[in-house]
Parts: sequence; structure tokens; C-alpha cells
Amino acid sequence: MTDHTLFLVNMQITYNDVITLLTILALVMVIVLLYHLIFVSVSLRRIVGRWDELSKEVEALILKPIGAVEYVLDWFASVVEGMREQRERKKGKKK
Repeated sequence: MTDHTLFLVNMQITYNDVITLLTILALVMVIVLLYHLIFVSVSLRRIVGRWDELSKEVEALILKPIGAVEYVLDWFASVVEGMREQRERKKGKKK
């Protein structure tokens, strides 16, 4: 046997070696997870900003017709109120 094969034959993996390897792999996975979380948080911030702009546009789109209906109802109420006051004046003059 050569020196290399003798080294491979005598090399045994112990329980501590397995635990050390698993610990290193777990730390690498945590580092990768944190790296991805940074990019996800930045992306979420952008998405929330866009969502806020979109919600403001939808709010404006919904409130414009509601404001127009409110204006028409106020105008109609004032016209009806004016007509009622005119009728009361006419009734007061006839008596």
C-alpha cells in the first residue's frame, strides 16, 4: 500500500467530526438565510411603498364620485329647502 491509501484506510469519522460538520453547515445556512432576509426586507419595503401609492390612488378614485354625489345631494337639499320656504311664504301671504 502506498502512503495515500494507508491514510484513507486509517481515517475514521468520529461522532465529534459529524457534529462539527453539521454545526458548520448549520452556520452556513443561517448566514445564507440572513443574507436572503436582507433582500426580502428591502423588497418588502419597496412593495409596501408601491402598495401605499396604489391605495392612495384607489382612495382618490373612490372618493371623487362620493364627493360629487355629496355635492349633488347638498345642492338638491338646498333646492328643496328653498322651494319649501317659498311655499311657506306664499301660504303666509294668503292667510
